[in-house]
Amino acid sequence: MCAINWGEMWRIMLLDTYRTEICKPSYWDKHANEFNENMAYMSDLTKSQLDKLLLLPEYTVLDVGAGTGRLTIPLAKRVKQVIVLEPSKNMLELLKANAEKGNIKNIHYINSSLEDLQAYNYVSLCDVVIASFSLFMVDIEKALLTIDSLAKKGVYIFLSASKWMTEELQKIIYGDTVFIWPDYIYIYNILHNLGILANVDIWDYTSTKSYGSIDDAVSKFMELYHISAEKEGKLREYLRRILVKDNGKFLLSRKMKVAMIWWTKNE
Repeated sequence: MCAINWGEMWRIMLLDTYRTEICKPSYWDKHANEFNENMAYMSDLTKSQLDKLLLLPEYTVLDVGAGTGRLTIPLAKRVKQVIVLEPSKNMLELLKANAEKGNIKNIHYINSSLEDLQAYNYVSLCDVVIASFSLFMVDIEKALLTIDSLAKKGVYIFLSASKWMTEELQKIIYGDTVFIWPDYIYIYNILHNLGILANVDIWDYTSTKSYGSIDDAVSKFMELYHISAEKEGKLREYLRRILVKDNGKFLLSRKMKVAMIWWTKNE
């Protein structure tokens, strides 16, 4: 029987869907403000994630790829300290500003990727490590082993349990529907191959993003999915049908599923 190389399949999937771009700090530096503004539409998802976490007040939590603080700030209200790991300088600055607005003082900030974390050798083991929609590393096995090594009590990873894009959008981009598994399937199987037997919880949520105009949405979709100029017309037609205008914004809502992959550690 031939074993499936899930790590290689993950790498190919990232390349095929151009998602290696969103692992670059430059991408998030460019989109930090809009990401921060969209946090308001994610309050239900944030609450459901927080409700799943088993945390004690004395814990120190490492938040990998913390963004502008959607989980970091409410986490900081529940635990002794949160250490944030965020490679984008612009995202980190917005996180700091959001924390200051909330008078949150127990957050320690590190402007680094997970891969470069060894440069910060003063980061000791944390009680819990959390990564929320932030694992897009090509060498995912190394990233997962690093995360596991940094946790004393447990790890929580949040990933999409839905396809990266709708079938209609896939047909616009590729001319056909391509078979790509949801993110959590890759990660769960990679963890299993690494000897980490994890648990999985899956639930529904609504993903909502806002755009300033149809042109803004078209531009961002073309950048994110590397859509060629000759396909812009079909993309524009697609977005005109699915975007909903609300208070001067154009909203894109999609019913999706989120997976929480988690495991505990034996100290």
